[in-house]
Amino acid sequence: MTTRDGDRPLGVSLDIWGTLLGSDPAFKPVRNAMLRDAVAPDLPADTFDAAMRQADRDVDDRCVRDGIDVGFVGRIAATLVALGRPIDEVAARAPELYVAQEALALAHPPRPLHVELPAAVSALPLPVVLTSNTGMLPGELMRKLLALAGFGAVPGVFSNELGVAKPHPRMFRAACDVLGIPAGDVLHVGDNPDADVAGAEAAGMTAALVQPDGISTLRVLESLQPPHEVLPRSAPPILRGDPG
Repeated sequence: MTTRDGDRPLGVSLDIWGTLLGSDPAFKPVRNAMLRDAVAPDLPADTFDAAMRQADRDVDDRCVRDGIDVGFVGRIAATLVALGRPIDEVAARAPELYVAQEALALAHPPRPLHVELPAAVSALPLPVVLTSNTGMLPGELMRKLLALAGFGAVPGVFSNELGVAKPHPRMFRAACDVLGIPAGDVLHVGDNPDADVAGAEAAGMTAALVQPDGISTLRVLESLQPPHEVLPRSAPPILRGDPG
C-alpha cells in the first residue's frame, strides 16, 4: 500500500463502522423500543422501527452528500417528522434519552468485525487515528465502546465534535493533525466509496476501500507490516458492520 508519491504511508486513518466494528444485533431493537416508549408509545413497534431505519438512512445520505453532522437529537426528530409527529419536546428530553441509550449501548456493545483486528491495529508500525461519522452514538460514547472492543488506545476524530461529517475535508484535516503527518503521507481506510475514499482523496490522502467483513480490513493492515511481521489470519469474521 503506497501513498500518492509512491512511498509507504507514514500514518493511517481508519473508519470505524463497517471497517473495524459491527453493531451487536441486539442493540438497535432495544434502543428503538426505549425511544418508542418515550416519544411515540401509541405506535406499533414495527411502524416505529421502520421509520427509524429509513430516517437514519436518509440522514446518513444527507450527511455524506452535504458533509454535515446530524446526531442523536436530529435523527430522533427526523423519525418523528416522518411519522407526522411533533418534535417540540425532543430537545428537552434528549439528555434523559441519551443516558438511556448509553446504558443500552454499553450493555450491547459493538464488536470487532474480525477477532484479529484489535491486535492488527495495535501492531501497526506507524501512528493510527480513527476517523468516524458518529450518527446516533457521539464521540464521548464511542470512546467507551471502542475501549470495550479493544481499540481504546487509538485516538479518534468524531463528526459530532467537529460539526461536520465525512467526506467534509475538515474531518480528514483533523485526522492528519492528530497524526502530525501531512495528508499526502496518510492512508485512509474505509468501507464507503463516497465518505471514505472520495473524501480522503479530495483532502489529499490516499484511500483504501474495504468490504464490511473484517477480512479485507485485516488484509490492508497486514500490507502495512514489514513482510516478516504479517499477522496470521485464522478466525472468521464476527458480523457485518452497521453503525449505531
